[in-house]
Amino acid sequence: MLRNCSRLVWMSLLFVVMTGLMTLPADWSTSAAEKEKPANSFGVDFTKELPRVPSKSPEKSMASFVMQPGFGLEIVAAEPLVRDPIALDIDEDGRMYVIELPPYNQYADPKFSGHAVIKRLEDTNDDGRYDKASVYIDKLSYPSGLACYDGGLFVGDAPDLMYFKDTTGDGKANERKVIFTGFGKDRAGEAHLNSFRWGLDNRFHVSTGLDGGTIRALVGVQAKDKPVSVRGQGFVFDPRTFAFETTSGGGQHGLSMDDWGRKFVCSNSVPAQTLMYDGRYIARNPYLPGPAAALNIAPQDKFTKLFRISAPEPWRVLRTKLRRTGKFRGSDEGGKPFGFFTGATGITIYRGDAWPAAYRGNLIVGDVANNLVYRATLEPKGLSLTATRADKDAEFLATKDIWTRPVQFAHAPDGSLYLIDMYRELIEGAAFLPPEMVKYIGVAGGIDQGRIYRIRPKEFVRRKNPTLSKATAEQLVALLEHANGWHRDTASRLLFERQDRRAIPALRQLATTSASPLGRTHALASLDGLNAADAELLRKTLDDRSADVREQAVRMSERVAASSPPLRRKLESLVDDDDRRVRYQLAFSLGSYNSRARNSALTKLAVQDSADSWMRLAVQSSLGEGAADVFGELVSNSKYRNTTPGRSFLKSLALQMGQANRQNEIAVVLRGISALPESEKSLGQELVRSLVSKSPASARSRLAGVSGGKAGALLSSLITEAQKTAADTARKPTERADAIRTLALAEYPAVGELLAGLLTLREPAAVQAAAVETLGSFNDKQVADLLLKRWTAFSPQLRGRAAEVLFSRGTWIVAYLQAVEAGRIARGDVDRSRITLLKAHPDATVRRLTEKVFAGSELSKRNDVVKAYQAALKLDGDETRGKALFKKTCSACHRLEGVGTVVGADLTAIRSRGLSAVLLNVLDPNREVKPQFLSYVVVTDEGKIVTGMIATESANSLTIRRPDGTTAELLRTEIEQLKSTGLSFMPEGLEKQLDHQAMADLLAYLDSIR
Repeated sequence: MLRNCSRLVWMSLLFVVMTGLMTLPADWSTSAAEKEKPANSFGVDFTKELPRVPSKSPEKSMASFVMQPGFGLEIVAAEPLVRDPIALDIDEDGRMYVIELPPYNQYADPKFSGHAVIKRLEDTNDDGRYDKASVYIDKLSYPSGLACYDGGLFVGDAPDLMYFKDTTGDGKANERKVIFTGFGKDRAGEAHLNSFRWGLDNRFHVSTGLDGGTIRALVGVQAKDKPVSVRGQGFVFDPRTFAFETTSGGGQHGLSMDDWGRKFVCSNSVPAQTLMYDGRYIARNPYLPGPAAALNIAPQDKFTKLFRISAPEPWRVLRTKLRRTGKFRGSDEGGKPFGFFTGATGITIYRGDAWPAAYRGNLIVGDVANNLVYRATLEPKGLSLTATRADKDAEFLATKDIWTRPVQFAHAPDGSLYLIDMYRELIEGAAFLPPEMVKYIGVAGGIDQGRIYRIRPKEFVRRKNPTLSKATAEQLVALLEHANGWHRDTASRLLFERQDRRAIPALRQLATTSASPLGRTHALASLDGLNAADAELLRKTLDDRSADVREQAVRMSERVAASSPPLRRKLESLVDDDDRRVRYQLAFSLGSYNSRARNSALTKLAVQDSADSWMRLAVQSSLGEGAADVFGELVSNSKYRNTTPGRSFLKSLALQMGQANRQNEIAVVLRGISALPESEKSLGQELVRSLVSKSPASARSRLAGVSGGKAGALLSSLITEAQKTAADTARKPTERADAIRTLALAEYPAVGELLAGLLTLREPAAVQAAAVETLGSFNDKQVADLLLKRWTAFSPQLRGRAAEVLFSRGTWIVAYLQAVEAGRIARGDVDRSRITLLKAHPDATVRRLTEKVFAGSELSKRNDVVKAYQAALKLDGDETRGKALFKKTCSACHRLEGVGTVVGADLTAIRSRGLSAVLLNVLDPNREVKPQFLSYVVVTDEGKIVTGMIATESANSLTIRRPDGTTAELLRTEIEQLKSTGLSFMPEGLEKQLDHQAMADLLAYLDSIR
C-alpha cells in the first residue's frame, strides 16, 4: 500500500529492502532538537540541517490545499476522533467504520507495542461532520481492508480475512470468525490484501496486493477444499456461502469498479490499469495461457508529469547539499521532487452525483509521496480505454503540506467523494532513507493524527444521513436507479443480505420499465442474487436498447443458458450485435455451455473480430470443449487462414489440442492440415509445429510416425529444413537460432551430433545459446556429458544458460555436482541460491552430495565482499564505461535508456537512494527480498526443473524468468510442484565480473540517469 513513496522506485531495483542495516534510535518520537549533536564523517550538524517540519491543524492543513476551480474541501473527521486512517466503509445508516493503522512504519522499532483498531464514527447531529467515535474492533495486527455486511464487518488482517459483528448492542464487535486464511504479508506491511468492493455479481471483490498468498476457507462450502494460490490474482467471495474464486488482479493498493463493473487497479509507479478479463473465464480452459490481465491505460505510464506544489523534504535538501559539496556520492539534483508517480494509490472511478456531470466516470488516484490527487478522463480505445490527464498544468488537488498523504478514497451517501489522509511526516519506509540521516527524521510523526475530507463542488447541498436499515424492500428496489453509486451498491447489498423474495415483483418491473440503464441492470443483478433472473426475462433483456445493459445480461445468462434452448438461441444471435463489448462478453459467456450451434457462433466471432487479440483470447477461453469444431471450420476458410490473425489463432488452437492430447481433436487438426494446398505448405508446417511442440512425448512420437500422412511428411520436412539452416554459416545468426529451436521437435539421436558441433567458440553467441537451450529439451544422459565436457570453453553468459539446463533434470544435477567435486567446475561458479535449493532437494543423493561438495564454502562471507568493495565508492567512475557494463551485466533484467529488458524494477530513480546503499544491495541482494522478486523452483509432471522469478501469472499459467534471461511458460496442468526458495531472483556474485573500478563505473552510470 504505502510503499508508494517518493524516491522509493530504487528499492524495487534490487529486490531488497534495507531493514536491519540501520540502527534506529530507541525512541523515534524524540525531536531532533533533543538529540545529541552527532559525530559523523560529513562534518554536518544534522540537528541543524534536518529541522522537523511541524504538522498543521486540520483547519490549517486544509487551507494549504489548491484545488481545481469550482471545488472545495470540508473536514468529515479528524484527530482526536480518528488517527492514521487508511480505509473506510459506510454502512446503510451512514455510520463510518475506519481502519486506524499506527503500526505502519513501526516494523523496525523493537519498542513499538501498539496495535491497529477499527473505529465506528457517527454524525449524531447530522451536520456532515462526525462527532462520536468508539472502538468497534480492538487489537488487530495489520488490517488493510474492510466492508460492511449484515450488520457487521468483513476485515482483511493478513493472513486472515475475518468477519466481526456486535450482537450485544454495546458498540463493540463480540463475534469474531476467521473465514479465509493464508493471505500473504510482508514485513514492511506494504503489500497486503485491500479494497473490498461490492460487485454486480453480488460478491465482494478484493485486491490481494503484491504478496498474494495460498488461501483456504475455514468455514462454508469450500472448507474442505485444497488451498488455492492467489499470487498475482484477485479474490472474489460470496458473503453468504463463503464460496470463493480467484480472478484477475495485479494491483498494489487500490481497486475500483465503474458503474458497469469494469475493474481498475494501480501500483506505486503505475497510476492506472484496467483488467481486461476475468480470470475465472480463462480458468475453464486449462490449456490456454492468458496474458497479464492488467493493462496500462495511462499514455505516459509512470512518467505522467505531476505538478507537485509541496516543498522538498529537509532530508532531500541536505542530501543535495552534501552532493554538491562532494561530501556524499551522487547527483546534486537528487533532492528535487520527482514530478512523476512514485506513490500512486487508492485508484477510484467517481460514481457519485454531487460533482458536475462531466466528472462522472473520471479516474481519481492519489500520490502519497507528492501530496496530491490526479484526475484523468477515460476514453474508449478498442476494447480497452485510455486515461488522459484531465487538468492542464495543475493537479485536481495538491497541497503545500508535506504531511498530507491521500491513501484512499470512498464514495459517500451525499454523492461526494471522501479523501482519506493518513497524515504522516514520513510516508517512506524508515528502512529506505539514507542511513546516516534516519535517526534525525520523525519516522513516527503523525501517528496520533489523521483526517478524512469531503471533496465537494462549491455549490453543494448535503443530503441528510441515510437510514436504509429501516427501508422496505420496495424502497430499496427504488434506490437501484439512484444517481449516486453508493445508494445503488448499498441497496443491492441489503437486498442480497435479506434474501426477501417479496422484492421480486418490484425488481422485475424495474428491470423492464426503468428509464435508467443502471436501474435496469441493478434490478437484473438483484434478481440474479435472489435466483430469480429466469431465462425468459434474460432473453428479453438481451434486446435492451442499451449496449451496457445487454452486456450485463449476457454475463448473467451464463447460469441458466444450458437449460434454456430459447435463451441459447438468443445469445448465439448476438454475434451480430453492433457493440464490440457485447460481443466480447458474449465470447466469454458462450463457454457456459457446449453445442455445435454455440461453436458456430464462436467461429463467427473469431472471423469477424479476428484482428483483436483480446477477442481471440475470449473465444478460446470458451473452447475447453469444442476446439476441434471451431478449428475445422476456420482452417477450411481460405480467406481467414491466410490472414495474420487467422494463422495466429489456428496455431493457438493447434497448440491447445496438442497439449490436451485428445485423439479426436488431433485427428481434426491432421485432416485440416492434409487438406491444405501445396502453396500453403508453410502454414501446414506451422500448424504441425504447434501441434507437437508442447504435446506429451508419446503423442509427438505418434505424429512423427504417421506413415504416408501429410502431417508426418510436413514434420519431417520441417526438421530437415531446420537442420540445413542451423548448419548454414552463411545465414543470419537469428535465422539459425530459430532453426535450432525447431530441432527440439526431433529425436535426440537424429540431431545430437549437429547440436554438439554448434557449441564451438567460432559460432555466434546466439547460435551457441540456442543449441544449449534445445539440448535441454531432450531427456538424454548424453546432454549432460556434452555440456560438462565443453564447460571450460563456454563464456560466462553461456555457462549460466548451460547451468539452467543441467539443473533441469535430477540425474544431470548429480553429474554437475560431481564435476564441481572433481574441480572441472569451480565452486565459485555456483551461487548461493542454487546451493540452498540443492540442500533442500527431494532427492537424498543430491542433498548429500551438495553438503559434501560445499562444506565450508564461502556462503556466509557476503559481509566481507561488501566491506572490500567500499573502496569503489572512493573511485571516480566513468559513465560511458559504466553504460557498457550495464548492458553486459544488468540488461538481461533491467532496462535503461532503451537498453535491456523490463523484468526487474525500474532503475530511473536509483540515484535518489545514495550509492553506498546501491552498492550494498548489488553485492548482497538477499538481505531481504520483496515477495514479487523471490525465486521459485518448479517441477513439472515430466520431472523437469525450472528455476526463476514469476514474471507473470494468470489463472492457467506461469511465466518463469530464468537467471540466464530466458523465459519458460508453464501451464498449471503440467506443474507438479511449486516452491519459493526464499531468495532473491537477483543472484549474488556480481563482484566476480566487476573489479573495484568497474563497480565505480557502473555506479557512476546509474547515478547519471535523469
